[in-house]
Amino acid sequence: MLKSNQNHLKKILSASLIALSLLSPLSIHTAQAANNISNTQISPFQLVQITQNIKLNMAQRNLSANEKNLYRKLYDIANNTPSLYNPAIQSPTEQYEHIRKQIRQQFVTVKQLAAQTYGSNAQQKNLLATNAFILMYYDALSRKNPNFYWPNLGVFVANDVRSNYALTFSLSNALDPLKLSNSQNIMIAGKNIPTLQNTIMQANQALIQGQADVMADIGGLSILHQHYDSAELATVLSPYGANLRKAFLLQKVADEYAKSKGNTDKQFKRLATDAAIGFGIHEQEKILQPMWDQALMRDFAKINDFMLSLSLENVGLRGDIFIGVNKFKLIFTPYLIIRAPLSATNLASLQDRIAIARNGFTVLNKWKSNPAYSRWIPIYQSQIGQGEGLYEPIGTR
Repeated sequence: MLKSNQNHLKKILSASLIALSLLSPLSIHTAQAANNISNTQISPFQLVQITQNIKLNMAQRNLSANEKNLYRKLYDIANNTPSLYNPAIQSPTEQYEHIRKQIRQQFVTVKQLAAQTYGSNAQQKNLLATNAFILMYYDALSRKNPNFYWPNLGVFVANDVRSNYALTFSLSNALDPLKLSNSQNIMIAGKNIPTLQNTIMQANQALIQGQADVMADIGGLSILHQHYDSAELATVLSPYGANLRKAFLLQKVADEYAKSKGNTDKQFKRLATDAAIGFGIHEQEKILQPMWDQALMRDFAKINDFMLSLSLENVGLRGDIFIGVNKFKLIFTPYLIIRAPLSATNLASLQDRIAIARNGFTVLNKWKSNPAYSRWIPIYQSQIGQGEGLYEPIGTR
């Protein structure tokens, strides 16, 4: 899908104003609080102020020399996946647990490096650095194990989550002028501004932890696949879930086809895509659903659905997947978006997220055979994998 990114950004910002305007009669009210602080309706001037603040916060910045050095360190860690495999461990199950443990330790190291660069209190920047590491990791896995397709889409999905971090951080920071002032407490969706900002930060912390958990699991599965037969993995890893077993059985079919006929034709790509969908279902069920079952994330999903409905699905996370690097910068190459199924926008729903993933893998596979798009997809992935031009809002703290 081709689209002007400038028009897209204008659409988001104008939709932000529409959404905030619609919030006014629906969920911002005037009442007297028990502590004698009045809950006050937002004014038209304040709506304009918020929109302007979002624009200022969302402006994209370049990395400093220290940040570039940090990203180089993250890239080196992400591309050192072969060292995670321990040849002294014979059991695939023990190897799986060993690799996941090693990856989790890498995340600890990444957080420490980010805190050294930004300071421990710079929560937003530290979170974005952790996400950049995940993006680099998916790119590395994709290159080192090209027959294991899940990271091919995973890198773009994780980058779309990054765009949501950028937008929600910018929105949260844009609300600062509406904090408690002159005994007036602005209420939005039943929450005062500090509470709403805290909810956004907590939800994003839960999201990045979910991303880290998926990365550790997919990293373990991809590295195992490089050293063990898929049919064997389907059997020994069956205690981790029926969907994981099915995924490796599908991967076995793709592997056998690659051995006999190679991994470049449409049939192999379809088979590998089927397996990737299977692994995606496993990740959604076993790794991400426990996160979305948290009360905080269910509240976040409700707020997200509310904002989507108010803004005609322009503000919020609806499951669309941008196949590119940064939709908020000027783009002279194809602007590609895999639209989520219209009936699947509830991110707290396992079935909705599976539908989004299935559609994403299927469409991406088709686009890889489309001459207009195919050459750009690996270019975008490489740029993301090297941390080039990622979402870096100027207002991030």
